[in-house]
Amino acid sequence: MTAAAVRNTIRAVPGILAAGIAKGGIRMRLKKRFLFGLLVIAAGALLPSQAAAAAPVSLVSWGLDSPRGIAFYHDRLAVAEAGHGGTDCHFIPNGPPFPFCIGNSSQISWVSKSNPGVPDPFVTGLFSVSAGPEGVLGASGLSVRDGRLYAILGSTPQEGFGNPLAEKQSGHLLSINPNNGKFKSVASVGESDFNYTLQFTQPTPGVYSPGTQEHDANPNGVLATDHGWLVADSGANTLSFVNREGDVSVLQYFAWRDPNPDNFPSDDVPTCVTRSDEAIWVGTLAGHLYRVDDGGVTQVVPKDSAGNGLLTHVTGCTADSRGNLYLVNMFGPGIPFASQSFFFGNVVKYNSESGKGSVLASSVDNPILILPYMPTIGPDGNLYVTAGAICPADGSFQGGGPFNPCLAGGKPGGKVVKITLPHQDD
Repeated sequence: MTAAAVRNTIRAVPGILAAGIAKGGIRMRLKKRFLFGLLVIAAGALLPSQAAAAAPVSLVSWGLDSPRGIAFYHDRLAVAEAGHGGTDCHFIPNGPPFPFCIGNSSQISWVSKSNPGVPDPFVTGLFSVSAGPEGVLGASGLSVRDGRLYAILGSTPQEGFGNPLAEKQSGHLLSINPNNGKFKSVASVGESDFNYTLQFTQPTPGVYSPGTQEHDANPNGVLATDHGWLVADSGANTLSFVNREGDVSVLQYFAWRDPNPDNFPSDDVPTCVTRSDEAIWVGTLAGHLYRVDDGGVTQVVPKDSAGNGLLTHVTGCTADSRGNLYLVNMFGPGIPFASQSFFFGNVVKYNSESGKGSVLASSVDNPILILPYMPTIGPDGNLYVTAGAICPADGSFQGGGPFNPCLAGGKPGGKVVKITLPHQDD
């Protein structure tokens, strides 16, 4: 596909950046690819607050295996479960003291209304890789359009250790028939994004290295549009576009780097993409929010009524029809993996027209919302959020301590929670 053809395709997608398309080794950078750092070691000492919630929060489902993406197909709620890896384990030479274990334990499940503690899988056998205390990658973002469900799988074949399942599925965008669970690959997004990063010099560890980029890819969030799919890649630091023919192009490269390379994360790490107000919005693990439209890319800083910034570490975003964005901070403020406040994430509401923002609900006030990940608006007009994003289905937890986040609310495993929204215009 020529550059001119790519640009014409992009112009056909309302709200997508129309000009300035970015031109275009195995190495696991754990802080970015797995997002969770040493969470399972440090979080076990935390105790939840019992303060009153800002919005009514209730438990919908539990017993999920590292839940990530979430989407409604008509009135049925689907959840992507990243799984728990598998038995094909590999150590990286001079790498961490734990193996990367690949398997087919990732799946996509319906939330059962009659038995909310037992998910109903309808797509099984998907790629999953675990990395000891760092967490797991597998099925991630979900999006629905034109009677199909679309899922993005994390990682990339270049980092699959030669595992056949990893080479076939990791980093792929899948098109799924919700009626029978059959799926096909639309594009190998992770492979394409990884190749895009090869043009960059890799950063020097522990040194501020502007203009550099890890050779990496980890597609995390997906949004289906009339003309194709938008994908936020946490490893490649890109917003990519997949057209109907399965061609992948980079719409935007996010080059920001923290002057302090020891911060978490040290680069932007795009995690989610949504659309509102005729623009595309991208949230990042660095706590940044970008508006992408025909005029270019603009960073927007949501603040509360006191002028305090609301975003810390964004992993999920969605929008309603009234110009409201809902952004999930998996982690809160404070010193990463050290401050107690860091381990309590929240959900932020931000109106892109009025500029008003507020914390809608927090896991400080609602323990069942701990470790939240991705949101969606339900047909009832309420917000649904996955939580316990690193929790296995049985609720086991390696961290110890008086509070097990994987047993929050007295129920095991990953969860889906509902945040009841006021049903009136702002």
